[in-house]
Amino acid sequence: MNIFAQIEALLFYFGEPIEIKKIASLLSISEEECEKTLTELEKKLAEDETRGLLLLHKEKRVQLVTKPELKQIGESIIKDEFREQLTPAALETLSLIAYLGPVPRSTVDYVRGVNSSFTIRSLVMRGLVERGDEKGSSFHYRITERFLKHMGVTSVEQLPEYAKYKETLKQFEEQLQPQTESAGPAAISQ
Repeated sequence: MNIFAQIEALLFYFGEPIEIKKIASLLSISEEECEKTLTELEKKLAEDETRGLLLLHKEKRVQLVTKPELKQIGESIIKDEFREQLTPAALETLSLIAYLGPVPRSTVDYVRGVNSSFTIRSLVMRGLVERGDEKGSSFHYRITERFLKHMGVTSVEQLPEYAKYKETLKQFEEQLQPQTESAGPAAISQ
């Protein structure tokens, strides 16, 4: 398969900044080849008026982002999301983050069986979830005080059957961790 397509798919899957060395490792290529390919991909995306994405470099990380001239599309999506109630997918994701959090997106993806980047982004924009500290190569998400306020509680421990579900999910996450760390995104997306 074309290396440009592989990198683009990987960046889309992650949905947030990813280290170049991790991309190289996941695709079994050298960091030099990865950097060269990213530079070419960045140039292709910037020059192609039929594409809506750019490659954003920040230090040793890269991310796919929307071209600035297309920001009105994102703004209309945001407005539309705020008019709608939370979807079942958003409620499921919110519950996982509340009971497992702080938790990496890869764990949420694995438990749900789908890519959760769009759902998490929606929850972040609504102020119900926030991106916490970076641990390893991923950010960990947690609920916000606004979420607690909406739920009418002052701490996550006051959520219904919190201790029971937290322990069950923690055991599941411990069993899951070696699988997701050794297998990478391919195992999660299957």
